[in-house]
Amino acid sequence: MKILVQIIVCLSLLTLVSCETTRHTVAHRSRQPQFIDDIYMDKHNKNCTTTECIDRSTKYPENKTVVKKHTGRWKPAPADAATTPPPVATGKTTPAKGEVKLSDNTGAPDNLKEKYATMMNVSRHDIDDPVLFKFIDTWYGVDYRLGGCDMDGIDCSGFVKKLYADVYGVDLLRTSYEMYANCEHLRKADEANRGDLVFFKTRGRRISHVGVYLMNGYFVHASTTQGIMISSLNEEYWHKHFAGIGRMGK
Repeated sequence: MKILVQIIVCLSLLTLVSCETTRHTVAHRSRQPQFIDDIYMDKHNKNCTTTECIDRSTKYPENKTVVKKHTGRWKPAPADAATTPPPVATGKTTPAKGEVKLSDNTGAPDNLKEKYATMMNVSRHDIDDPVLFKFIDTWYGVDYRLGGCDMDGIDCSGFVKKLYADVYGVDLLRTSYEMYANCEHLRKADEANRGDLVFFKTRGRRISHVGVYLMNGYFVHASTTQGIMISSLNEEYWHKHFAGIGRMGK
């Protein structure tokens, strides 16, 4: 009988010890940080939803910036990253790139006038040739490519030939030297009118570059470094290599 009582007492003690151990283990685990899908959770940052709470040195992609006060929200995307909605169909056809119809006499848009008037330091009223400036705006920034003649790349004489064909309806010869040999020569830059050719000797004594004069000392051309652009004859480089003005019959 005594042995049975001793066994019962031992079992009771073992049960009490086991329950106490379990209680302490559960309490201890409840105080430990928990990780849910790489998100660190505890009572100090339970609202955090970024892994930056774990490691502040975490590097995020350039276009994602985390709010420094861990609010769990991303900053809104910058305006320039917003997706532009597709244009609404109007039933009107748009000319292909590089093509400007001579019958287009609607006048240059105000933003186009403002853009080129500012660029050449003239009045908006001076931007009065919509066909010419729409053509320039279509091609502006196209890369330079020796021997090229399209939007994938174009050289100086190719651009001038394309401009004369689309804007003035005149077919010029292909190279700057041939153009120079077949036009009326004007030696002074201040004699130039809009549409005249501007020639340069950038390599030795031979004509090697050509552009189209616009106004106020500015001309449009295909630069080897920046593609189709507008430059000034007063710039040191172009002033140094200036070779004359050429007037074609338009």
